[in-house]
Amino acid sequence: MSQIEESLRKHFEKHRIIFWYDEKEELKDQFSELNLSGVERLEVHNNEFYIKHKVSREDTQGQYLIYRSGIRPTYVDNWLQDLELAHFEFHTNQEATYLQELGLEYGFKDLVTEHLEFFKSKERRQKLKALLGKEDTHRDIRFKMLTVLFNTNTISLTSFVQAHATAFQDGSERLDKELERYNLNSYYWGLISENFKYYNEAPGIYDFLLEVFSNVFSLTKSTGLTKDASLLLSVWKDTISYQEAFQQLSARIEEDLNIKSLLEEANVEDILEDDLFRLVDFKIIHDLIHLVVSESIGADKANQIIKRRENKYWHREFKDFYAAISHAMEMISLIRKYADVSFTSIEEGAKRYSQDLHLVDFNYRKFIWHYRSKNQNKVLEPLFEKVEKVYSNDWLLQLNNNWQSVLDAAPEWPSIPLLSQRRFFKDHVEPVVSKGQRQFVIVSDALRYECGYEYLQKVNAENRYEGELQYMLTALPSYTQLGMAALLPHKSLSVVEGSDKVSVDEVPCQGLQGRNKVLDALEGYSAVGIQAEDFMKLNSSTEGRAFVKQYDVIYIFHNQIDKTGDDKTTEDKVFEAVERELTFLMEVIKRIANMNGTSMIITSDHGFIYQHAALDETDFSEIQVEGDVWKENRRFILGRNLKVNASTRHFTAGELNLDGDFDVLIPKSINRHRVKGAGSRFVHGGASLQEVVIPLVKVTKKRQDTLKQVGVDVIQQSNKITTNILSVSFLQTELATDSIQPRAIRAAIYSNGGELLSDQFSFNFDLGEGSERQREVKHRFQLSSKASGQYKNQTVKLVLEEPVEGSSKWRFYKEYMYTLNISFSNDFDDF
Repeated sequence: MSQIEESLRKHFEKHRIIFWYDEKEELKDQFSELNLSGVERLEVHNNEFYIKHKVSREDTQGQYLIYRSGIRPTYVDNWLQDLELAHFEFHTNQEATYLQELGLEYGFKDLVTEHLEFFKSKERRQKLKALLGKEDTHRDIRFKMLTVLFNTNTISLTSFVQAHATAFQDGSERLDKELERYNLNSYYWGLISENFKYYNEAPGIYDFLLEVFSNVFSLTKSTGLTKDASLLLSVWKDTISYQEAFQQLSARIEEDLNIKSLLEEANVEDILEDDLFRLVDFKIIHDLIHLVVSESIGADKANQIIKRRENKYWHREFKDFYAAISHAMEMISLIRKYADVSFTSIEEGAKRYSQDLHLVDFNYRKFIWHYRSKNQNKVLEPLFEKVEKVYSNDWLLQLNNNWQSVLDAAPEWPSIPLLSQRRFFKDHVEPVVSKGQRQFVIVSDALRYECGYEYLQKVNAENRYEGELQYMLTALPSYTQLGMAALLPHKSLSVVEGSDKVSVDEVPCQGLQGRNKVLDALEGYSAVGIQAEDFMKLNSSTEGRAFVKQYDVIYIFHNQIDKTGDDKTTEDKVFEAVERELTFLMEVIKRIANMNGTSMIITSDHGFIYQHAALDETDFSEIQVEGDVWKENRRFILGRNLKVNASTRHFTAGELNLDGDFDVLIPKSINRHRVKGAGSRFVHGGASLQEVVIPLVKVTKKRQDTLKQVGVDVIQQSNKITTNILSVSFLQTELATDSIQPRAIRAAIYSNGGELLSDQFSFNFDLGEGSERQREVKHRFQLSSKASGQYKNQTVKLVLEEPVEGSSKWRFYKEYMYTLNISFSNDFDDF
């Protein structure tokens, strides 16, 4: 079947009479050979009256194909004009063939002729046909032709510009050549002129982009473009497929517009909302660091600035810088607040450290971690030096000097109910198992208290997990063998003579094998110890559940932090080890839950001191040890008949609630004992608050959901939009807590048909304190020219979306309806 025959069959499904003009008589043979069932063929040859009588009088139901060759007669001379107008005309020139294929009326012939090169490609025709609608005008069709040319997913001028800019950045001139070849260049640049007021006798995409960026950036001169220029960049930054081109072009334009020199004299407040160029964040970070180092900015103000940058385009690249500044600022602020704190007892010091003082060490650790995450970038160097100086001298040393005065006055190291590590099994494990519940104990070597504080936040941020944080005081000296032994069920602890090994009830308990000997001897309950790596290898639903069913108490041991810190070659990576450990501990409790475990305790054998910078000579104690030395360590010495040195605190075994006849020397405050070959920045074994206050995190797996997100509302004072700027107040309806999680929002104004009519605003609502007024966030939406034109007096909607976890997608959250009632005078906003 020929293409003409196939086309005619389709037309006869809708029409009774079809006229076929073949002016050059090129297709007469094909007319003669046509075989259309139920269709009578008639040829016009001075028989117009006959034809008219036959089809309109003799047979008013039959189908007819009326063929006419030669020059088309004028309206006056055409006796069949009324029939032609009443029925359908079939065309067979190239343009007509394309129109028939596309399902377009012959009235679009001139459009096809004008852009004939475009229509010669079957692939382009097929793509265009899929986009066409019944009511499309010449303008609509050309617009959709651009969609095919630029190969965009959406039919929008913004998408065309993004695709054009991307091709330019890639060094491709294909799109420019095709715009010329398909005769769409004038139409395309006419659209840009119409929408953006960009005028140039020889328009080019890069010249246009220079004007767009210059028009939008706060420190450059306005180029007279419309407000749609800022919307173009707003949408572009949010379009994932074109972000790489945006970033590369931003860097190029940054240089061509000499942005660096403009930023030199700018104030942070002047550029706080700008996010077109990377250099803006460099400038803000540089100035913030200077302000923090000089202590000429408060923590609240600094955090407000950092929060306002959180929703900006380049933040993901600079988040470690901003986080480092935030933690440094918070640490310094806390030190200035608590530096002179003093204590009257050991119990008071431990309690106070667990309440708020640990936050200094927490912020120090997070600063160092973010600092190292950026490869110790030189821009952070002044801040690093400030942090190290303040932390080491004004905090670590000062705090523990004050703490040391309490230790010097104490006759012994206390054993306090519920607080002493030695009472752990009796006070925290036995009460659970005595009720018939299975208890899991996860012991993370060197998980100090502030790490437990962060871990609790992770636990409570996980749905159906509920945790609480308590604290304990370790045994002294605060080293692994003694701390691990203290956590086991026991009556007495002692150090094996001549070593630092520990016996539990006279049973040596070195390593997992020794600890399991102690657990095997437990009366009334079945207990076992297992390495965390081996536990995680168990299949949860089969061998894992079979394993845990055998026991009332299961100890799970893991050694990542201490192993990293105790090695001189890796001690500088100890804070990275903490980050990995906190993630791993979350995996452990989830595996326990999969084995039907519901009651878990996460604790530690001891804490640690860590200073990232190399230590001064003054940080080491000159200890002339006399007596029978069993073990020398940076932070303690074990032996018998040890002589007291003024730089150490001497304890007998009995004063430490340990069995046996031996002595312990602990360097005072944070001093280290010189030990050949040992690391010096990561130490433990002494009596500093950071070493002896350890976390006790009790976690319960719940059956019901434990989490929800904060609510976000819009304070809608009016439902009418009367100007091109809409100021919107967003309200975080409740404070973020452990059980009420933050909510990230993206908002913009859309037509009812889903067309974007404004810039997009993103914000993370995560405030955990402050009044309702302080939880209010404002944004001024810039509306596009279409809002006051095409959509004037129509209803539009402010749509709030939230991210889909684990993807780049967004889902609907809320919407608010508005009526556009923008006065004509607002169209002159850009004049």
